[in-house]
Amino acid sequence: MEPGRTAIRTRYTVVPGAVHQEVIRDATVIVEGNTIVAVTREEVTRADEFITVEEGVLIPGFVNLHNHALNGPTLKGITDDYDRTASAGSLIYKLLMPLGDLSTHGTSEEDIRAIYRLALLDMLKSGTTTMLDMWRPAHRGFLAVAQEMGLRAYGAPYVLSTPPTGVNSQGLPTYGQADEREQMAVFREIFDEYDEGPSGRIRIVLGPHGTDTCTPELLETVRRTANELDTLVTIHAAQSQPEVATIQDRYGLTPIEYLHAHGITGPDVIASHCVYASDADLGILRDTGTSVASCPLTFARGGYSAPYQRFADHGIRTGIGTDGYGFDFIEEMRSAGFVSKLKLQQSHVASAAQLLKAGTEDGAAALGRSDLGRIEVGARADLTIVDLGRAGLQPVRDPIKNLIWYTSAPDVTTVMVDGQVLLKGRKPVGMDEATVISAGVEAVGRLWERAEQQGIQL
Repeated sequence: MEPGRTAIRTRYTVVPGAVHQEVIRDATVIVEGNTIVAVTREEVTRADEFITVEEGVLIPGFVNLHNHALNGPTLKGITDDYDRTASAGSLIYKLLMPLGDLSTHGTSEEDIRAIYRLALLDMLKSGTTTMLDMWRPAHRGFLAVAQEMGLRAYGAPYVLSTPPTGVNSQGLPTYGQADEREQMAVFREIFDEYDEGPSGRIRIVLGPHGTDTCTPELLETVRRTANELDTLVTIHAAQSQPEVATIQDRYGLTPIEYLHAHGITGPDVIASHCVYASDADLGILRDTGTSVASCPLTFARGGYSAPYQRFADHGIRTGIGTDGYGFDFIEEMRSAGFVSKLKLQQSHVASAAQLLKAGTEDGAAALGRSDLGRIEVGARADLTIVDLGRAGLQPVRDPIKNLIWYTSAPDVTTVMVDGQVLLKGRKPVGMDEATVISAGVEAVGRLWERAEQQGIQL
């Protein structure tokens, strides 16, 4: 018997196709070490471990292309139903940024890690195997927790020049100053300590915060550094009307034109949101091979439409992200579909097949990984099984449609990352779920108490 050999058998297996992914029935996927070595319909009798889900659909693990894991627990029940009409930028500049800043001062490393464990457990249980997460450099505990839990993580510590300080009486953002050289020095320190290289499980990527918080000089430094270190760049772009107005006022450009002018476009760049990008802007992203991370639920919660299909129709490689509210990736893909159908008033757009590919293969491609997001020989064994066996998911004519339009995170039964089983029988392997939850809740409670004491309106 070969060591480290796992045989996974399900009713349905999703494999790469000519246009979208295709489904084969009653196959077994064989994993050796961290690699898929066979996809076969023949009977398999030799393995160290057999995993069988009779009505399961085996898919590539979800790739969450834009996320703020710390925000999920710390903002739960706070940003929901938040009134954004008085000030277009108030949520970002009056609540999200100040609360994030507070968490870097006076919050223990133990509490930061407890919050991250709670968030990453939520992601794991929704079938996410890879995440691209942006955070303040003081929150590098994210990387330690990802290592500890066995997830594949791309960490993007912020670098910025003009940190937001709040909003003025007109509801427009106000800005301070930061030392760009110091910011880049801290990034290099984190990169040198944690980055495992292009095929590693932990990667460090450049995270300039946004177009309105980064000077041209900083963006050009980011480009040179990305080239030197062979790493990715991700940035918030055209995410709010105040941002668009600020960049127009400062430079006479749109946020996307501004990024392009200073080298922050290309196949190694992931631009997040882009909701207020013009059609001409989307043409720049397409022509430069820049990827977009679409996070429709973030904007739907605020009463705005962020249709995935708009980016796809422009020929832009588009992945899906959960941003910082909830981490049920299936729900996010489904929302991407519904928002697109409502906005375009066309029922056939943003199909289940499109959305599953966006959440797996396209997200992996945006990260420059042809060995992720695919179930095929030679690919990394990052795999998720969704059980279609319950009454509300039967009968099954098209398993991809049932998965996207009807399942949710509790239907995820098994998750494997780099050949290691992290979730089995819907339970995390090697951790006490109740302890993780209680510790995370207590840590968030302490942060909320401090925020209220300092006048942050939660």
